[in-house]
Amino acid sequence: MRAVRLAATVATAAVLLAGATACGSKGGDTKSAADSTGATGGKDAAAAAAGLAADPKAALAASALVMQKAGNGKVAMTSPDASSPGGSGSADWKDPGKVSVDVSSDMDGKKLRIRAIGADTYIGGDDATAAALQGKHWVKVPATEEMGSAFVVMGQMVNPVSQLTIAAASGKLSKVGQEAVDGVQTTHLRAVEDTATLVAGMTSLTAEQRQSVQKTLEQDGKTLTIDFWLNDKQELVKYQEYGDTNGQSKAVTVKYSDLGKAEKIEAPAAGDLGAQADLLKLFG
Repeated sequence: MRAVRLAATVATAAVLLAGATACGSKGGDTKSAADSTGATGGKDAAAAAAGLAADPKAALAASALVMQKAGNGKVAMTSPDASSPGGSGSADWKDPGKVSVDVSSDMDGKKLRIRAIGADTYIGGDDATAAALQGKHWVKVPATEEMGSAFVVMGQMVNPVSQLTIAAASGKLSKVGQEAVDGVQTTHLRAVEDTATLVAGMTSLTAEQRQSVQKTLEQDGKTLTIDFWLNDKQELVKYQEYGDTNGQSKAVTVKYSDLGKAEKIEAPAAGDLGAQADLLKLFG
């Protein structure tokens, strides 16, 4: 979604800043979707089967349940804007208060791995990193800093349960039609919603993070168009998001695959963490 490009933009801006200095009805609650999943249990399959034939609101709500049950998967994010890098890897959204992502991305011309687990973010992960960090592979970036906060936001924004739930509850919905995505037949649904509504629904973010998110999102417009592609199992296969100012040419795309099969995302070992003061070496 456009929200993913937001997080990437904020993160890139934070990196550049660091280099220069030496870096319901209005807004659904992701937790409510998780609670509903637990309550329905075996009803998930029936909800999924009925979803594609139902109205868009019911289809999106059913998909939120299916994605919550899956809990994790592979993600691939692409953007047409060079200043907003994409990335690919894994995400885990079982716990809406501690969404985790582990992706490889191109930031400021550097290939880096980003691992965000709840409020903690780690950057690095490969041999090139070790060469810059005296044998260590990761640097921890606190969520209290701008860059760390940006990746916490990204983790929340790739949470499909949150996005589906918010759209079902508050968006102006329509069914676009049947389309193939990577050879798989899908139902294409569209939600148009206020930027403020999307941000209000991100209840796992702090008030400061939501304020920052809304300010950045509104640079693309106060209205968002969000497209969802659901397969015949009611799984979210792909989505795109863009604002009314820049239009679809600036849309970010996120694809989901291998649902429920992603490996657990764990924090790097304490002994493999380099000094935070050396973070800029990764971008040098």
